[in-house]
Amino acid sequence: MKKASLITLIFIFGLSSCKSEKQYSDYNEDDFYEVQGIITAVYRTSDPLDNPTVKNVRFTYFLDRPTPKTGMEENLDMFEAQNGYPLIVLVHKDDENISFYGRVGILDNLSPEEEKILRAHIKDEMEKLQTAVPEPLYQKAKSVEEN
Repeated sequence: MKKASLITLIFIFGLSSCKSEKQYSDYNEDDFYEVQGIITAVYRTSDPLDNPTVKNVRFTYFLDRPTPKTGMEENLDMFEAQNGYPLIVLVHKDDENISFYGRVGILDNLSPEEEKILRAHIKDEMEKLQTAVPEPLYQKAKSVEEN
C-alpha cells in the first residue's frame, strides 16, 4: 500500500514538473507590443542533427533603462539572427518579462535615448568589423559603399 501511494505521488509530481514554457503561438497576437532590442548571443542548439539555421538567441530590450531586460528564445529557425544585430522584440502588455524574438530590424519610433544607444552600438559593431577585416578589403568595401 505504501509503495503504491509513493509511486503514485512520484508520478503526479513528475507530471506536474513537466510543464513546458509557453510559446508566442500560445498567446493572442494583440497581447504584445514592439520594442527595440539587440541580439547579444546566437549559438547553435545542442542537437548536432539540427539544421545549422536552428539557433538559440539571447537578446536585450528596453535599451534606454538603467538595467535593460534580457530574453531568450531556443530552437529558432532564423538564418538572419546574428550577434549584435538590432532586433524588434515582442513584449507582453501585462508582463514585460514575457518577450519573444520578433524580427531583425529597427523600429520607426525610437525614443531619442534609444536612438543614441543604437547608434553607439552600431558604431561599435562597425569598429569591430573594421579590426576583423583586413584593411585593403575593408577600404575596398567602403569605397564601393560610397559610390
